[in-house]
Amino acid sequence: MKKRIFHKINNLLSCKGKGNQVNKKKIKKKFNKKAFKKKQYSYNISKYILINFKNSDFNFQVPKQLIPNKPRLYKNTTRLMVLNRSNMTIKHKYINDFNSYFVPGDTIVLNNTKMYKSILYGKKEKNGSDIQVYLLREINPNEKSWEVLVQPARKIRIGNRLFFLDENNEKLIAVVHDNTISRGRIIKFHCDLPNKIFKNKIKNLGNIQSGLIKSGLYTSFKKPFIDFSNMQTFYAKKEGSTSPHFPGLHISKYILKKLEFYGINISYVTLHLGPDTYEKIIVEDIQKHKMKEEYFQITHKACNLINSSIKSQQKVCAIGTSTLRALESSVSPYNTLITNNKWTNKFIYPYYKFNIANSLLTNFHPPKSTLMPLLAAFIGYDFLKYAYDIAIKKKYQFYNFGDAMLIL
Repeated sequence: MKKRIFHKINNLLSCKGKGNQVNKKKIKKKFNKKAFKKKQYSYNISKYILINFKNSDFNFQVPKQLIPNKPRLYKNTTRLMVLNRSNMTIKHKYINDFNSYFVPGDTIVLNNTKMYKSILYGKKEKNGSDIQVYLLREINPNEKSWEVLVQPARKIRIGNRLFFLDENNEKLIAVVHDNTISRGRIIKFHCDLPNKIFKNKIKNLGNIQSGLIKSGLYTSFKKPFIDFSNMQTFYAKKEGSTSPHFPGLHISKYILKKLEFYGINISYVTLHLGPDTYEKIIVEDIQKHKMKEEYFQITHKACNLINSSIKSQQKVCAIGTSTLRALESSVSPYNTLITNNKWTNKFIYPYYKFNIANSLLTNFHPPKSTLMPLLAAFIGYDFLKYAYDIAIKKKYQFYNFGDAMLIL
C-alpha cells in the first residue's frame, strides 16, 4: 500500500510543463491524509502492513427476500457459486455441477455428526410453571449432569427442581446446580438407569413432547427454542450435535454416488456442533472472541485417505466450516492429518494458514458471525466481499436454508 501511494506522488512530482506545475508540499500533505485513510480501511496484505480486522469489517446488509425461512423442496434447484482463488474468477452453477470440479484421487470430507432430540418441555416442581430446557452437552455421564439453556431463564435458579413427564406419566426429576451464561445452567438428572438407557429415555421424551407442542400444550413461551432435530444429513451417524450441519444437506445421495463412481475418495470426520457455531461475534476486536468447546473425532481411515490426497497434491474439499475446523484442529508438525479424539475451541480468522483442506463447500453466512472471519482467512477479505456483493446482485439465497458456495 505504501509503495502504491508513493508511486502516485512521484508520478505527480515528475510532471513537466506549465499546466502540470504543482506544489510539492500540498501533494505530500494530500497523499499523507489518503495514506492514513487507506491504512484504516484497506484490507490488502503487503510486506509492510497487516490489518487487524474488526467485527464491524464483517457487517453487511442482506435483503430480507434473500433469506428463506424453510428448506427448499428440491435440492437440485440449489445454486452454486464457484470461486477460483488462483485466477480470482466467479462462476454460477447448480449443486449438481459440484462433481465436475473433482478428479480421481481427490478427497471429499464430510461431517457425520447427528443431532439428538435436544429440547425438553417440563415444569417447575415448586409452582408448576412451564419450562423449556435445551440440552447442549453432557458433562459427566456418571452423575448425569448436563449443560443446558433454559427458558424462562430469570425464573429458573440454582436449587430449583424441574420435572418432565414420560409416556407413562412418570416424573424425571432434574435439579439446577449452577449457572453458566445468561440462559445457561448445569442440571443433574435423578435417575438410576444406565447411561445408554437414560439417553434413550431423554430422546423419547423429546419425541413425545414434540407432539404435545403441536397439540397446543406448552404455549406460554415468547421465544421458544427451535427444534431442528429432524434436519439430518442422510449420512449422519454419530449422535451429539445441538445444531444441524446445514452445508452437509446440499450433498444428496445422487451426488455422493456419482463422486464414488468416478473414483473420488469420500472421508468422514465428526465434529458435534454447539449453539455457538452460528452465533454472532459481540466484541469489536475479533481476536478476543472465544469459541465454546466442541467435541471432534478423526479416525485412522480418514487420515489415510486425506493424507494420500495431500501427498499427491490433489484436492481435499471440506463440506462445511465445521469439517474444516475439525481438520485444522488435528495437524501434525509435518502438515498432515493425525487421528484425534478431543474437544476444540479453534477460532479461525485472518491471517491463518490452512494446512489440510484446499477447497471448501459452504453456505452464504450472516454478517458478524464466527464464520465470516474464517472465510476471509480462506479466500482473502477483498475477494470475499466482492463475492458476497455479486451474490446479492444475482439474488442468491442466504443463510442456513440458502444456496451454496464452492471455494477452489
